[in-house]
This record gives sequence, C-alpha cells and structure tokens, in this order.
Amino acid sequence: MEGMKRIGIFLAALVLGALAFAGEFSIIHFNDVYEIQPVKKGKYGGAARVATLIKELGGQENLILFSGDAFSPSIMSSVFKGKQMVDVFNRLGLDYATFGNHEFDFGPEVAAQRVKESKFTWISTNLVDKRTGEGYVGAVRWALVDWNGVKVGLLGLIDNWLELTSPGPNAQYLDFIETGRKYARMLKEKGAEVVIALTHMDMVNDEKLAASVPEIDLILGGHDHAPMWKVVNGTLIWKTGADWVWLGHLKVYTIPGLKPVVIPTEYVVDSKIPEDPEMAKVVAEYAAALDKAMNQVIGETKVPLDARRKVVRRQESNIGDLIADAMRDYAKADCAIQNGGGIRTDQIYGPGKLTKKDIFAILPFGNVVISVKIDGKTLKAALENGVSQWERTKGRFPQVSGIKYVFDPNRPAGKRILEVYVNGKPLDPNKTYVCAINDYMGRGGDGYTMFKNAPRVIDERSGTLLAQVVIDYIKAHSPVAPKVEGRIVIKK
Repeated sequence: MEGMKRIGIFLAALVLGALAFAGEFSIIHFNDVYEIQPVKKGKYGGAARVATLIKELGGQENLILFSGDAFSPSIMSSVFKGKQMVDVFNRLGLDYATFGNHEFDFGPEVAAQRVKESKFTWISTNLVDKRTGEGYVGAVRWALVDWNGVKVGLLGLIDNWLELTSPGPNAQYLDFIETGRKYARMLKEKGAEVVIALTHMDMVNDEKLAASVPEIDLILGGHDHAPMWKVVNGTLIWKTGADWVWLGHLKVYTIPGLKPVVIPTEYVVDSKIPEDPEMAKVVAEYAAALDKAMNQVIGETKVPLDARRKVVRRQESNIGDLIADAMRDYAKADCAIQNGGGIRTDQIYGPGKLTKKDIFAILPFGNVVISVKIDGKTLKAALENGVSQWERTKGRFPQVSGIKYVFDPNRPAGKRILEVYVNGKPLDPNKTYVCAINDYMGRGGDGYTMFKNAPRVIDERSGTLLAQVVIDYIKAHSPVAPKVEGRIVIKK
C-alpha cells in the first residue's frame, strides 16, 4: 500500500516463524487529533481518509486505541466543544481511549458529557474523582478484554498537567509510576497476558514508566506530536504523531514466559488514500454547521478596533492591546507580546457587534497561547527584535500588555529600545518574568529566537487557540472599549 512506512523494532521479528506464539492480535493507534478535516493544506490527515485506511487494515478486527487530546484546540472545537471528535471516533469504531490535557479545556462538565456520548470506553487510572476514587468524569480505572483469544489489560496514565487545563476541583492526580505498578500487577493477577498503558505524557516520563514497571508490556503514548518510539527495559514505547498525519498499526505476538513481540507499522495518511463516502458526508455536515455558527455574536465594541496593517506593524493599536490583554489574562502572566503580523484583515471593526468570524479572520493562523519564563535582559532583547525592522513595516512589531516601552527607530537595529517598564516598574534585567506569547513566536518565528529554548509555563501542547482566548475575553468583558494608552512610545 502506498504511503506506508514499515518500522521493525525487535530483532525477533526476523525469526517470527521460528517462535512458538501463544496468541496474536492487532492494534490501530493514534493520538493528539484536533481536526476531522485534512490538515497541511489538505495534503494529510482527515477522518474520511482514516476511515478508509482502517477498513483496509481489517476494521474492527483490530483493537483501536487512542492516547488523548481531541476535544480542543481547533476552530471547530470552539463551536462544538469536541462533540464532532466523539462522533467521528464512534464511527471509526474506537475501542478505548485515555484523557489528554485538552479534554478538560472546557471544564469537567463538558468532558463528562463527551464521555457519555462515547460508544467507546475512557480509561483513567491515575486521574480520579477525589470524592469517590473512581475514574474521572465517567471513565473506568482499567479494562481487561479478551481480544482474538488474548487477554489484554489496559491502563490510562497521565503526568501532572492538571494546572495547564480546567479539570475542576474534584480532580485528583495520583503518581503514574506507583499507580501504574499497582494496576499492572493487578491485571497480571487477573490473567492479563499483555498489559498496555495508554499514556498522555512527555516521552521522558514514558521512559520512567517503562523502566519502573516491567509488568507493562507496551506503552502507546500521546502528548508528543511527532511520531517516535523507544525500547526501554524491553518495553516498546510508541507514539504515532498528531492530527492523523500518520496511523499506527501494531501486531502483538504473545510468547509464554516472555515479553510479547510487537511489530509496528506506520502509515502516512495522505491524499493518495481515498475518502470514505459516509465519513466524508459527516465531516462536510460539521464544516457547514461551523460556517453557520461562525456568524454568532460574541459581544460588541464601543470603539473602532483598528487592525490596519500600517497600524499593527508600526505603533500601538487598540486591537493589539485587546489581544495582548487577553493573552496575559489567560496565562496569568506578568506581560504579553503579540507580533503585529499575526493580526490580519487590514480593516477597522466597529463600533458594533463582533462575531466569531471576525476574530478568526483577524487571528487566522491557528496559533495557541503559551507562556515562557525569561529574565529582563531577554525581554528587552525580544522588544529590540520587535522594533528592529520598524521602517520596513515587518510583522515582528510587538503589541504588548503589562509592558510600556520607548524606542527610537532612527537608532541602529538592536539599540533602539530606550526604556522598558513592566507593570509600571523599570525593567530589571536579572528578574524572571512570565511572558505570554503565541507558539509561532515560541518557535523563533519573526526573529524571536530568544523564546525557542525559554522554559515553558504553558507549553505548545497545552495552550488554547489564540482566537478562542480573545473570544472568551471579549465575552467576559463586553462591551469592550480598548484605547491607545501609551504602552508604545515612538521617540523621534
């Protein structure tokens, strides 16, 4: 099949015919799926292509597993709050899933509703309801299933990302190693021939789990968005990658008294795979409903919001202030910086009503809000970068919140910033500040390379869509009336 990349993990795969297997079964795995439509300009992913590929791989003959993050963030989820993902997963025949941090972006009540709508089972081993000790929002703590004659135990384990989302006051986190060990041993005692941990955590913690809990035979992870694998302590750790750009297919062979042999295959989901007609219809219906919902009024502005290119890339803009304020408020940060080039449309909005469509037009790039720890010297360097190409009206120009800066565009680039204040106090070059930015800047975009390796408070995998952050802020503060207030002073 085209688009297939075969990866052999164990040398034992070379001598499969010589081994005496007790049983075998197949798994389809995916993680971190935010879009039901194709991504990367339509070249990859898409639920309709995945539906075709799953059918070609044997459909429900496979144990279909998901390792978290689906309900957010995406433009579609800003309207349907993840309902579209559950609908699609149900139709794909998903069997078991564990929670990712984005399952709780809309709060525990929405997460619980999505669990109720799921025809598959959510497993939450170390995220529990502190009132009952049960799996959170309707999930089970573990599962034991007979699959193709093999008894398979399943766990759902996370690391402690609760502060980066909104799980509610009843969420209780338990140590993933201690809890994983306890329940893996229990499953073995109940007769599990293979124990699989569905995880949603950093690879380094997956490695710790594999090293500490040998009773776990296979770790199928999420949270990391790139496809990756490792073998630790004889246990395969496999992550398929985000947004259905890839699909994992793993064959598991059990051997009495030994670790099972796992042979994974990674499929690239590209435009060469035809769309399943029934799933394509479902996706199209959601796309049409999204288009209609985008006209929903979210609030109003009492003043014109100036998103003109010549303003947001050259001077303080009231819409730049509004966006940066929303970022700072969301991240509970000391300050915020938004590159002017991320503010689009080159139009003035209002006074009057504002719709979701307006905000997604103004902020169209699908960026998420993150926050970083930086010292004052680095913050000044970021501002220097932002004004370094002022005369060329470049997109790196910094709109800010919690910051006042004075610059002279006639001075050489890199020496233009004259004064900086953070929350009314002069910048301390040695003090650590938490600064909200977007993930494009966090990757070093628009010359903000000083942010690339800065420690994250809210990282790229945990942040909320910038447009959604602004929408929520407008809803909470409507009617809005931001005004230019001297955050940016141009000295000539």
